[in-house]
Amino acid sequence: MRSTASAAQAVPAVWAPAVATVVSGDGQGRGYVMRLLGDAGFVLSAAPEPDALIVLLDCAREDERLREIRTLAEAHPQARILAIMHADVPNAALRRVLLAGASGIVLEDDVERALVPTARAMLAGQLTVPSALGQQVAPRPLSHREKQILALVMLGMTNREIAGRLFLAESTVKTHLSSAFRKIDARSRSEAVARIQDPEAGYGPGILAIADGLAAA
Repeated sequence: MRSTASAAQAVPAVWAPAVATVVSGDGQGRGYVMRLLGDAGFVLSAAPEPDALIVLLDCAREDERLREIRTLAEAHPQARILAIMHADVPNAALRRVLLAGASGIVLEDDVERALVPTARAMLAGQLTVPSALGQQVAPRPLSHREKQILALVMLGMTNREIAGRLFLAESTVKTHLSSAFRKIDARSRSEAVARIQDPEAGYGPGILAIADGLAAA
């Protein structure tokens, strides 16, 4: 049987509330987010603290948003940065926020129900993003045929021209192209080209190499 002293030593430390700082945004939006966090038991701090949560309300311009996230990440490397974003921001822009240093994203439309669970998950060491972005965090690989078709799109070919080049039915080209667009989060040929040319997306090297080979053939 353990002694009373041993049992006392085994008692866990007193739970300490999480600390959060809300930056950027207008006064009304910042106040709303602070109220949600305060009601959930977070201690609100005027300035970021080590190992704390930093909530960044959306900026009007993407370059400003990314610059602020990078600055915060460099100044407070142990803190967790949660970005609240407009609901209509493209997935590619959400992904750039993660690359800049955020480890959580909540869309404005979901703030009331998702802010606190996301904040708690982040403080537990989890990467937390909207489900729509899951494909970008762990994208599905493109098949070889999809890469071929995207490469020919990069060369400016129409679906009919691609079908003739690859000896496929035009309907088959459309099916492969629709699948490829979903995987790279593109809604049009121009968006697909932009995604492939974006070095941060990671799709370019393989597809552009195929395009070079097809162009030379």
